[in-house]
This record gives sequence, structure tokens and C-alpha cells, in this order.
Amino acid sequence: MNNKNKTILYINLRSHPVERVEPLKQARKMGLRVALLTDKKPDIDLSLVDDILMSNTYCKETALKDVLKYQEKHPISGVLTWSDKDVELVSYIANKLGLPGPSAAAAKNARSKYLMRKSWESVPGLSPKFNRVTSLEDLKSAAEKLTFPLIFKPVGASGSKSILLIESEDDLEDAYQRMTDYTSPDKDKIYSYFPNEYIAEEYLDGPEVTVDGLVQDGKVYIAGVIDKHITPQYSMEYFAEFPSSKSEETIKEIEEKAEQAVKSLGLNNSAFHLECRVTSYGVRMIECAARPGGGFIASHLIKMATDHAFMEEVIKMAIGEQVNFEKLRDYKRYAGMIILLPEEKGYIKRIEGVVQALEIDCIKKFIPAKQVGDKVNIPPEDFSAYYGVFIGQSDDYKELEDALFKAKDTIRFTVKEG
Repeated sequence: MNNKNKTILYINLRSHPVERVEPLKQARKMGLRVALLTDKKPDIDLSLVDDILMSNTYCKETALKDVLKYQEKHPISGVLTWSDKDVELVSYIANKLGLPGPSAAAAKNARSKYLMRKSWESVPGLSPKFNRVTSLEDLKSAAEKLTFPLIFKPVGASGSKSILLIESEDDLEDAYQRMTDYTSPDKDKIYSYFPNEYIAEEYLDGPEVTVDGLVQDGKVYIAGVIDKHITPQYSMEYFAEFPSSKSEETIKEIEEKAEQAVKSLGLNNSAFHLECRVTSYGVRMIECAARPGGGFIASHLIKMATDHAFMEEVIKMAIGEQVNFEKLRDYKRYAGMIILLPEEKGYIKRIEGVVQALEIDCIKKFIPAKQVGDKVNIPPEDFSAYYGVFIGQSDDYKELEDALFKAKDTIRFTVKEG
């Protein structure tokens, strides 16, 4: 289809360097004009963007007003976002313009972890037991109904921010106090969505995986299952490999339940990034975001494993073209990434071993996020800081996994306070 003179509207970009510009480059490859609706001008190559619309994307009425004004000169053919914050805004604008996008109710289900769990209650065994929490008394009541350890997290956050593991009844008051401190909108505006609302849920054992795909005209398309590693504390993802090495039987259960979860949320004409755990008693859903996966999954790993861009299909869906997932299901090799998380806070004094890490077989690139002199912090003060990411590929799953962890151990960062 000829996309000349068609404009796609992106609402903000992801924060990770290199990953954030891949949607811009993909749209250009498809012959589309790109308009970026954003709160602040991004520090990127602005030649990748045709028009920048400065607006307050925390206020949907203000953002819509600015979009409608722009639409008078440049008709918009599709609307997308790449992070959780703007999922409801995409729905609002797309529905106002008569473009493909999730309904307001579905978008809200995907943004509120509480409403998400309520939507999944109709399918027995789909998700963990949970309780809504708005006070310390609620948390204590939830703990009586659940078993320790339990997970405590904000309803409207994203990016594994402020996820707490509570080990015993003695930890409840401290956990609640820390949570209310961590989730102040003054510290991060993401907490202005569904403020002072949390959920407590049962802890799920077993490995965590993600499922990436999209829904178009009621049909669920799945690109595949991604294996991942997360930190024991705060559940921060730092490793992903695609496609999964799980058994065919397990993959089948994961994908079947993922489709049930997506449909239960009411998602349509939307990408999705779903997290679940393969427990000793079956697959259980954790969360489902109504946007493409981050962590270099949608931007790099799927394409490296299949030789086809997942983002191309997401963009086609947004502008009303029929998607085709045959190439995305034709896995040719494994692709993976490992994020280098700081273990101490301070200033980076020295970085060593980059070249040696890049010389490791299967390692294809290193994307730095910090340099000497930069300040780094650690959770709970900062859930987003990382040194950089190694990306690799191989015909052998274990070989790639070993190579990525070897690269992580080869590079060295010297950090000192002051």
C-alpha cells in the first residue's frame, strides 16, 4: 500500500537510547510522515521527525486540542505510543479521530492493575489472588486473606516501579510507609495516575516470561514467548531471550492463556506486552500492557530472531492495514539482551572491558546509557538507571545466554560517591 503523504502520530518516545528511535526509523522505511506529540523536545536526531507537537500529554483535553489543530493541515492516519503512560491518551485521540485503537474501557483496564485483575476474574486460574489497597488497614486485611510472601505494588505505575515483596506480617507497616513515600507524584508523575491506590497479591513461583503481539479486528496475533530474568528485589527485568526455550506444551498453555487475558481486557486494534509466570500449578498472568514491549524486545530482539520487524506490523495495524504474522512466527535464530544494572550509587569514575566484552562470540552490540562522570542511583531512589545493554544472537539458546552473562561479567564500572 502506498503510504506517501500519510502521517502517523506518536505520543512520546521510550527513554532508552537507540531503542527510542526505532519506531521513527521504521515509519520512515514504510514511507510515512511522523508527527511526535510530546511534553519536551527529545534529545534525538530530529531529522527522523517531520513535525513536533509540544503539548501537555498528562491532560487529554489539552493534547486533543493540539492534535485537532495539527490535523487541519496534516490528516493523521494512525496513533501509537510506546509506554504505558499514554495508553489512555492514544485511545482518546484515536477514537475522536475515528482511527484504529483500543476502546476507553479497554485502555483503562490495561492501565489499572486493579481493573486488570477484575477483568481476569471471569477466567478461573488466569491470575493470582489479589486485594485492592488504599490504606494500611486494607493491606493488613489483604494479608489475612493471602499467604506470605506477597507482592505489593501501585495500580498505575509502569516499568517495574515500586514493586515490593513482603515476607511477613511484621513488615506490613514498613512496606506501606515505604510505598506511600516511593509513589509520590512529586517524585515521578507516573504516580499521578490512579494515585494512592495499590494492590496486594499472592506471590507466584516459577520463571517469568513475556508474550508480545497485537489484536486487530478481534483477532489475536502472537509473535512469541520471551524468556526473562528479573531481580529478586523489586522485580526489575534485566535479561530477555527470544524465542523461549520452554517446551511446546508450556508454550501452548502460555499462548492460550495470553489470548484469554487479552480478550478479557477487551483489547482490540492494539499491541500488547504481557507478563506471566510458569508456576508449579500452571501459567498465571501478571500484567498486560496495551503497547509494544520495551526492553529492546519489540525494537531489536524479535527482528533479529525472525528477520522481520515487529514494529512494522504494529504500525500497519495503527494505520488500518492488514497485519501478517507469518514471518514473525518463523524463528530463524535466538536473540537476547542483558541490561547492566548498577549495584551502588555514586559517580562513574571508570569503565573497563567494553572491547573485550564485544569480542565475545554471539555479542553483536553494546548500547551505553551512561558514561564516565555520570551519576547513577539504585532502587528505590531510581528504578530506571542502568549502565547500558548488550545485545546478541546465536543459533544455540544456551550459547547465547552464556555469552550475554559473560559480557556482563567482563565489563567493569568503578563507581564512587562524591
